Amino acid sequence: MTKKLVVFGATGGTGRELVEQALAAGHTVTAAVRRPEAVTLTHPRLTVRRADVLDPVSVEAAVAGHDVVLSALGATSTREPTTICRDAVANMLTAMERSGVRRIACVSALALGDAALLPWPMRLFVRHILKPLLRHPFADLLAMEERLRQSPLEWTIVRPPRLTQGRRTGHVRFAVDAPLPGAATISRADLADYMLAHVDDPALVHKLVEVAY
Repeated sequence: MTKKLVVFGATGGTGRELVEQALAAGHTVTAAVRRPEAVTLTHPRLTVRRADVLDPVSVEAAVAGHDVVLSALGATSTREPTTICRDAVANMLTAMERSGVRRIACVSALALGDAALLPWPMRLFVRHILKPLLRHPFADLLAMEERLRQSPLEWTIVRPPRLTQGRRTGHVRFAVDAPLPGAATISRADLADYMLAHVDDPALVHKLVEVAY
């Protein structure tokens, strides 16, 4: 069944895949972005709307009238303390409650979990380089996840490993509320494909999903 989707982070790599694949699947899509001019795609079922994720008024205006909220904001590369993902999702959830929208799926990061089941070179990289380097963005994502868990709305957290620019294969492994062994990479195209394929899946409501090849 086709849906009315609003995508935050639509100008990023994963967000663009979500928009393009959703349109190809027949959904109606709103790309909620801070800079509408950055969206070059045109389509009869695509609306580009200016929205600042830290501005509750613009977020509520973007969310209203949709069936599903998709957030592809992901982690930033800042080394300074940040709360952008937590605050953005908090604004989305408030907007959803006010607008009567129930379903939301958000991209997080697999590196937040237990690295014990990763391939050993990746395990060392995550533990000794990635987590210390990105400790502030990762803390923000953990706070975002906690904010979702506190919500009665129909949320799903999707944790991918390192994202690539590879093609969509349709072959994705996943684990629900459990670590995914050997999770090293996934393409943005396959991450978007997975999220859209499960956009209305009741089995993933109030669940954390790790996805990878």
